[in-house]
Amino acid sequence: MNQQKHVILFIDDDPLVLKGFERSMDDFSDRWDVEYAASGKEGLLILSRRSFDAVITDMHMPGMDGIQLLEEVSRKAPGVIRFVLSGNTSDAQILKSTHLVHQIIPKPSEMEKIVEIVERACCLRGMLSDPSLLQIINSVGALPSVPRLYNQLLTQLQSETVSSQSIGNIIAQDTAMTAKILQLVNSAFFGITEPVSSPQKAVTLLGINTIRSLALGIQIFSEYQNQKDFPISVDVVWKHSLQVSSLAFTIARHLNLKPVELEEARVSGVLHDIGQLLSFQIPGYYQKVQFKQNGQPDINSEYRFLGTTHAEMGGYLLGIWGLPIPIVEAVTFHHRPGDQTAAVGPGLLTALHVANGLVNMRLDNRGGTPAAYFDIPYLEKLGLLIYMDEWVALTDSILTKAV
Repeated sequence: MNQQKHVILFIDDDPLVLKGFERSMDDFSDRWDVEYAASGKEGLLILSRRSFDAVITDMHMPGMDGIQLLEEVSRKAPGVIRFVLSGNTSDAQILKSTHLVHQIIPKPSEMEKIVEIVERACCLRGMLSDPSLLQIINSVGALPSVPRLYNQLLTQLQSETVSSQSIGNIIAQDTAMTAKILQLVNSAFFGITEPVSSPQKAVTLLGINTIRSLALGIQIFSEYQNQKDFPISVDVVWKHSLQVSSLAFTIARHLNLKPVELEEARVSGVLHDIGQLLSFQIPGYYQKVQFKQNGQPDINSEYRFLGTTHAEMGGYLLGIWGLPIPIVEAVTFHHRPGDQTAAVGPGLLTALHVANGLVNMRLDNRGGTPAAYFDIPYLEKLGLLIYMDEWVALTDSILTKAV
């Protein structure tokens, strides 16, 4: 029984905070095996003695601060999920450590909320380490690496002087990328009425994270642009991804999600089918997997042939690239949100699942029932089926826009 517990390390230099954690954890002793450290150095010493699933740390500590600690954890124990407790997500130190932090937990938070967030991440990591998935991934051969431009953007985001101007300047160095982003931004797709003539202005209007996700998606999909033996055109997958991205953002706004989740909805939509670029390379995939009229692979057919789907493969790829856990989770479960076992209300995953299902349903001329496109029990549980007609109208509006 003990082996099924998540092994967690709390690190905080305030003894009162640690005492509070310890008292709160009494209610979760059957699920968590917890240790406590009063400094970064003590935390690293404890990490060297046993394996942990997750580290939860304060950022501002004397001696070794949170950034130094997380750098060491990522180097010495890369499989450990890294969380930061913070009451200020705009904290300059937090912004500088975004490449090291898997997720920021608001401070203060009830222990039930902390447990929910951490368990969700641990379960996701466990699923993405499934031997059958790894076997399929390994059969693909060389996984695509994170594009150079995306790495440059991440590096700039860690800078204290990050701005829309500096992000736009990096994109402007790549003529092809600039042309594609400006083409998208000036299309009817984003609904921007004023002409946009520079990547700097595009970043200002759409936000850094949206532009970053577009840059990542454009570069990755461009790598496969000239593949002649794919069952469907890469351009078709890319167009579908942009449509889902726009609709996911709209539905996330309708669900009153937080601003950060609205941006993550755009990002998740752009990247949600990135796993198809891997699955297309698996021997026998075209012959064994059935495709719908709109070019999308049939999920049940994928499961029968592979034991997994392009969604899980995409989640795995984004996970090893270090994208935020909520985005990895949404991509991984976007076809089967009910498989995500954490008991949460409507969120990013909901918006992506609904958006993907609606776009597929409206483009598939075979007129399948909603159950063929949505996890109906999941949507019923959340009380969202009453909005379906309204969302269908939003979908039709988005699909009429040029991409």
